[in-house]
Amino acid sequence: MLRHTALLAAAALALAGAARADTAADGKVLYEQKCAACHTIGGGDRIGPDLHGVAARRPEAWLLHFITAPDKMIAAKDEVAVRLYEKYNRIIMPNLGLSEADARAVLAHIQAMTAGAVPAAAAARPSPLPQPELAAPQSAVLTTFLVLAALIVAVFGWIALSTRSPAEVDVKRAYGVRKVFFVTAAVVLVALLVATLPRAPYARADLKPDRIVHVAARQFDFVFSDEPIVRATDIGRVPTIQRLALKAGTLVEFRVTSLDVNHGFGLYGPQRQLVAQTQAMPGYVNRLVVRLAEPGQYKAFCLEYCAAGHHLMQVGLTVE
Repeated sequence: MLRHTALLAAAALALAGAARADTAADGKVLYEQKCAACHTIGGGDRIGPDLHGVAARRPEAWLLHFITAPDKMIAAKDEVAVRLYEKYNRIIMPNLGLSEADARAVLAHIQAMTAGAVPAAAAARPSPLPQPELAAPQSAVLTTFLVLAALIVAVFGWIALSTRSPAEVDVKRAYGVRKVFFVTAAVVLVALLVATLPRAPYARADLKPDRIVHVAARQFDFVFSDEPIVRATDIGRVPTIQRLALKAGTLVEFRVTSLDVNHGFGLYGPQRQLVAQTQAMPGYVNRLVVRLAEPGQYKAFCLEYCAAGHHLMQVGLTVE
């Protein structure tokens, strides 16, 4: 009898453990889909607070209420919710449409990760990047732009001053001068295009890439994957690349899309020079083929303003 009781107890514990594991697994998917863009677990604050150990800092009832209805708690002037809202740049956590069961699954995942994650305070902090010098082409372009801008301002100033003394204008001669300016500008711009186009970093469309990386943009995050991510529900189910590393000289094709609103995918090199860029748009996949020749740390930034957390939307990759 005792033996049977022990076996039943062991089976019950195993089933409970399996249920908790399933709950945590479901919570992982929900966390990746709903939370990971704004929060980390042990990686430090992002757009919102680090969730490492949050179950020990807040009562479960409060957490469940906040996860399922953050907008209502802020509207009700909950003291903790308002304090968090003020601390994190007054960015309101949206109502994600999660049920209480969903919230419990997310909490189970956070607790499981907390048990194995390194607290943010002990995590290695990335050292700030040194301020790079402006690369020669960028410096030349900036100088040219400033000179032309100054000339335009001077011309407009001269014209404004000339209106103090009204005079007859030879319309035919004025149109002739305008025609000369137009032709000159067109010739200069075409010459610049012909001279610089061969130096563009984009590879020919007929070249076969060494590596294809799928990029899904969402507020306020980029997600890398070896498999397509075309909808928000794919995140958490499709394996993602946490640390993208490529060999120097790799011809890589970034297949870029967006899961919510328009974003920009601007890839910056080790000297913080803009290497290549494309748009990330819902329902479209833009193919950006580029050869990454220079080793170092690259960063991708969003080039389209996409709301208050836009400045935090970035992702890194390494070229070895």
